[in-house]
Amino acid sequence: MAKRAMTPEAKALKAKAIMDKAAEMILSSEYEKIKMSDIAKTMGMSNGILFVYFKTKEALFFCLLCREYEKRLASLTELVKKVSVQSFADFKDLLMTELMALIEDNPLYIKLESMRTAVFEKNVDAETMLTHKLNLYTLMSELVALICAEKAITSDDVMEILQAEASIITGCKLSAALPEEVIGIIKQNGLDGLQRNFKEDVLKTMSCYLDGYYNNYIAKTNKC
Repeated sequence: MAKRAMTPEAKALKAKAIMDKAAEMILSSEYEKIKMSDIAKTMGMSNGILFVYFKTKEALFFCLLCREYEKRLASLTELVKKVSVQSFADFKDLLMTELMALIEDNPLYIKLESMRTAVFEKNVDAETMLTHKLNLYTLMSELVALICAEKAITSDDVMEILQAEASIITGCKLSAALPEEVIGIIKQNGLDGLQRNFKEDVLKTMSCYLDGYYNNYIAKTNKC
């Protein structure tokens, strides 16, 4: 069995290795089927040592999601630095471009995000939640400041839209996630119209939401 890492650096590396393994497992299996004991076994450690790093299964996958958030915010920040958001249309193009890349290149983020409010945030301890939320808030504030540099959109608008985007991702993912037996019945009976396409749904819904947001709030404000 692996010994418990003692230095901060070694602990950080071990925690990263555990999250990497958890990421592998959730991409090839359903969350409900993954056990902490299975993760510990594949890592060559005891259950007790695993729980030293992550108090619960929910805490482990919440931390994994937060790591993906950090990667996404860093990527989006670099994207914003290359463009100038001088209008709401620029902001929409930025978000839709990034959302398309997120859907196509990061299934881990999409899967974890769809479970965040219903699973992780209901069961994560307050200390873990607060630590990660404060870190993400700092990164988000820096991103929002860059987006709003040209004053084409307010920080409140950006934050509200990003919150809505998270809800849209979750809703569309849940609508498209049918049990395997149901998918089998749909295919056998030629009922393909009953199966949702997540990519198409989320891009169309987000685009419509942004257009509606502009027409209902920003365009009216500019006329005042």
